[in-house]
Amino acid sequence: MPTNDPAPSGSLRSPPEGIFPSFDSLIGSIQQVAKDQGFGIVKLRASNYRDHKPTRYDLVCDRGGVKYNSTAKKRNPSTRKVDCPWRAKAVCEVQLGNQWRFQVQNDQHNHEPRVLSGNPSQDNTPTVQSIRSLTNKMDRMSHDMTQAFDRIEQRLDSIEKRLEAMDSRIGTVEARMSNMETRGTGMEGVPSLERPKDKLDTK
Repeated sequence: MPTNDPAPSGSLRSPPEGIFPSFDSLIGSIQQVAKDQGFGIVKLRASNYRDHKPTRYDLVCDRGGVKYNSTAKKRNPSTRKVDCPWRAKAVCEVQLGNQWRFQVQNDQHNHEPRVLSGNPSQDNTPTVQSIRSLTNKMDRMSHDMTQAFDRIEQRLDSIEKRLEAMDSRIGTVEARMSNMETRGTGMEGVPSLERPKDKLDTK
């Protein structure tokens, strides 16, 4: 019965780390190596989008996750979730000419190798593929929404600054008009400097 203890040394060896020209070639290679070792590798999440495309995938053992007990269907013991700690990542690196680097982060398993059978892997069933596709779409939507909110906040900040500048200008104009009115009021009591015309003597 699986436990949380690491698998015995020498069993379930991880695929070798390396550089791959694309993510498809990377995932295909490591999944084949893992299958030969008796376990599966699946994508946990996609992140770090660049030009609407993920540049990082977090990878886990297909037996990672919390164990789920269900009486609806009797599952194959070799596919049950046992919270396996094995983890890795695939990252597209610009300094490598946008090639993909595979790196193992936790090399430990807590279960025995899977006994290979003639049945196709459950990782490739339509249901699993649909769930993965939906997860990737949700990650992309979340990323796009975050960027959209950032752009909206930037525009609101710009509008707020413009309004503040307009308020400042209006205040300056009002102050000038007030000064002009004050000057006009003060000049009303000043006697005229114009000399009166001399009256002509009439005889």
